[in-house]
Amino acid sequence: MDTSSRIPLKLENIELRSYQVEAAENVLKKGNTLVIMPTALGKTFIAVLVMAKLLRKSPSSKFLFLAPTKPLAVQQANRIKELLEISGEKVVVVTGETSPEEREGIYGTAQIISATPQTIQNDLLTSKLKLEDFSLLIVDEAHRCVGDYAYAFIAGQARKVPGLLVIGLTASPSSQKEKIQEICDNLGIKNIEIKQEFDRDVKPYVKHIFFDWVFVELPREIVGLREILDEMLKENLVLLKEQGVIESASVQKINKRDLLQLRGKLVASLPATFSSLSVLAKVINLVHGTELLEVEGIEALRGFLKDMETRKVKSKAVKNLLSDFRIKKLAVKCESLLESGVEHPKIRKLKEIVGTEVTEGKSIIVFAHYRNSVRKLVEELNEIAGVDARQLVGRSNEGMSQKEQIQLLEKFRAKEFNVLVASSVGEEGLDIPAVDLVIFYEAVPSEIRAIQRRGRTGRVRSGNVVVLITRDTRDEAYFWISKRKEKKMRQVISEMRGEMGKAVEELPPGQKPLSEFG
Repeated sequence: MDTSSRIPLKLENIELRSYQVEAAENVLKKGNTLVIMPTALGKTFIAVLVMAKLLRKSPSSKFLFLAPTKPLAVQQANRIKELLEISGEKVVVVTGETSPEEREGIYGTAQIISATPQTIQNDLLTSKLKLEDFSLLIVDEAHRCVGDYAYAFIAGQARKVPGLLVIGLTASPSSQKEKIQEICDNLGIKNIEIKQEFDRDVKPYVKHIFFDWVFVELPREIVGLREILDEMLKENLVLLKEQGVIESASVQKINKRDLLQLRGKLVASLPATFSSLSVLAKVINLVHGTELLEVEGIEALRGFLKDMETRKVKSKAVKNLLSDFRIKKLAVKCESLLESGVEHPKIRKLKEIVGTEVTEGKSIIVFAHYRNSVRKLVEELNEIAGVDARQLVGRSNEGMSQKEQIQLLEKFRAKEFNVLVASSVGEEGLDIPAVDLVIFYEAVPSEIRAIQRRGRTGRVRSGNVVVLITRDTRDEAYFWISKRKEKKMRQVISEMRGEMGKAVEELPPGQKPLSEFG
């Protein structure tokens, strides 16, 4: 069959799914669309279907695909080449590593550009690139299209281009209607396509994920350390309440996010709030130390105390804390307990789980929020027979370069080792191989991070997720916050879809649905 008479797809590489075809039809029918679907349900293929339809109509059409990092830009370019009947030379990756001279040449010859947003923003500002040259803009991980991130700038420029179609792709937009609305406003969204695991047309393709929530109890030694921190925290909260900065001095009711927002307000009111700001800084440090102790353990707290002690430049708040005899007492107790072998019960539980699973030949990702915890867990897990654990961390503070990250993940994909312990860098932005088991070393309060973490399993086959939770701590609170936010997110998205979809338009005269093309 002549490719000009059909959609230019490599059908041998494709399993057409009705919900993908329907979503692509709706993009063409309704305009700028936000596609919200769980990981592994084929969001990218929906964008490729739209590309194919536009190419059939106009073979010289140009498309711009944005992804937040180089690894994802490369991954998406490769996926497009696999699916679309187009010369591989016409699909080009553009990142900050591509020289300005090369980029100008690429913009003139490439038909599909997969790029990182910061590079595209720079080239729009210097007029190296014009969005008017494109008929379709795809924004991957579209939940980032807020604030001053480069996506928001590019989307703002796209709204000025008549006829430029925009598709946003995400598995996890937000639980806040205002934030989802900001994403939609920035992208000029007119339609939301949402699919959930239990939808009838999606269910046959969903790989089941089995969840196990494992609760552990803090040993009395760690509770004793926490009591010292709570005593100091309470004193400083009372001071803030007396100064009229906060309404409640309850240790249980405070969280780090609210404290950071409060700090922003106090900074804006300087110098009148200087004394309150110093007390608040102590509170933030104490809350952080408590969280490290509850969620990660004694070694994490010791590391935090040492970090404060060794800082070359110490704030007034840090100096005040270090001069408090209770901080000195805390540091001594940490050393003593570590020497006597007291550790967070999560470590033992994690080793039990991993030790059992690797004997069955399973690949595992362990997510831990703090880099020091990642290092510690790699050391602990490598004590287990049959376990080869390696760390994946970000680039800051002498971490891993992006090249090193990619090389490590290629080795993991090739099964050169069986356990990857990752910081938050592994949640999004890298092409992480699918695994059999994902372990959360701690609960996270963000619904987006929780969805991204568990999206690393259950792609091509059923998977398992284990969440380790310390009972009666912030850890447990974060677990319930995340679940509540995710439920809220689903409700908000459904409401917004209903608001946008009240009037169902017909296909324009003469336009066939995608499903009619072979």
